[in-house]
Order: sequence, then structure tokens, then C-alpha cells
Amino acid sequence: MRISSNPTGAHHCKLSTRAPLVAGLQMCDLIPANWGERTHYYPYPLEEIPMKYWILAAIFLVLAVPAVSSAESSERKGQRLFAGCLKKVDDKETLKTGQFVCKGKRDPAPFGGNGRTCGDCHMPGDNFGISVERIARLKSDHPLFFRGLDEDQKLLRNHGLVHVIVPGQIDEFRQSPKLVHLQEQCDKRGNCDSLGLLGDRVSNLCAFSIQAVSNHMSKSTKRIAGQDFRVPTEKECKWLVAYMVSDLVADQDERNRKR
Repeated sequence: MRISSNPTGAHHCKLSTRAPLVAGLQMCDLIPANWGERTHYYPYPLEEIPMKYWILAAIFLVLAVPAVSSAESSERKGQRLFAGCLKKVDDKETLKTGQFVCKGKRDPAPFGGNGRTCGDCHMPGDNFGISVERIARLKSDHPLFFRGLDEDQKLLRNHGLVHVIVPGQIDEFRQSPKLVHLQEQCDKRGNCDSLGLLGDRVSNLCAFSIQAVSNHMSKSTKRIAGQDFRVPTEKECKWLVAYMVSDLVADQDERNRKR
């Protein structure tokens, strides 16, 4: 910005992209009156800028930094969806207990389903699978034990087996695959070498997530999208993928936790 005198004695501004970003202020307001007799280029000598404008700039920075830092990343959005938390995941308590703990309330019906979340079958403390020992410690009303689907409660409780259905391909009881190694198996877009306990599932994490929602979060055995559950949106799929291939998951590897 250049400041120059005009015939009336008042100075006027020629703004450029170098003007400081202080909301609500014209750069001319920062220039002492006696500068109207000279021509200067920004930046101006620091000692000549009035103190009140330093204070305004400081206030601006104080307000702006939290706004930037509070922006939720795709990984964190995916973590919240995965865990079924309405606000955010309590990382400290989750690490301590080995299962997801929310800061605030948990979503009573993730993806419009039966109350289960991805994190009910894929718990951080079990390498994002679920052990029989952990199942034995869950309360009887835990969403994992939802009875409206075609699962065998004895197989679920005693062996950790859930009913996996892929029309025309798979219809059997299996353990939940451990997801802690997805960062090594998949690229950032969620395209993977293989998925599922036996490596015979779809090879894309978004498609895999949609199948999981249909399989395990449905309100009934009919598994009708829009009625028994809601299909994750494209954005939600991207957030879930970003989380599953992130360090937030990979760093929960029991080999890392013991270091």
C-alpha cells in the first residue's frame, strides 16, 4: 500500500494485497497524521504504529487461532462416526478402558440402526477387533447383544462370532477382523489389498463399511436401506476411511502400546 498527500492536505490510500488483515480497519487508520506530508511503503516502522492498534491485532489473533484449531479433521470426524459419539471421543478414557468412551452423549441409533456402532465390534484395546474376554465383561444391555438380528447369542458371547452376510457370496458366522493394520493394507482412498477375516470381502473400505452397516446395524433381518438402517453418505464414507487408515488407529497396535 502507498500513502500520499492530496491537494487538500489529507492523505488517501492505494490499497494492495500487502495491507494487514485486521478486520474492520482501514490501513489509513493506522497511519499518523503527519505522514500525509510524505510517501511511505508498507511495512511501516513498528515504533510509529499506535499502541491501540497493536492491541486490536492481538485480540484478532486470540480470536482467530481457536477458530482454526477447533476445526475438526476428517480423521476425527471419522473417529466420531466409528465410535458413535455425538460430539467427540474421549481419547484418554478410550485408551484406559480399551473401548470407545464419548465426551458427551453417544448416538442412540448410529446410521439410523439398532444402536450398534462400528466400535462395538472393533475395539481399540483389541487391535480393533473384539476378544471373548472383553465380550464377557460387557453389560447385558450392551448394543453388541442386540437380539433383533439373525445372530446366535451363544456363539457371539462364547466365541465372538457375528453373522456375516454378503448376498450370493457369504452367509456364515465369523469373528470380527482386526482393523489395526489397515494403514499397511490400504491407500488413502481406502483401496486395499484385501479385507475381511479371510480376505474374501470387497477391497474398498467405503464399500466394506456400507456392508458392515447393513449386516450389523440393521433393525431387522430384512436389512432394508432407508428403513432398517441408513447408508453412509459419500462424505461419511470419506471420513470413516480417513480414520481407519490414520495413525489414530495404527498407533493402537498392541505392539506399539507396549513400547
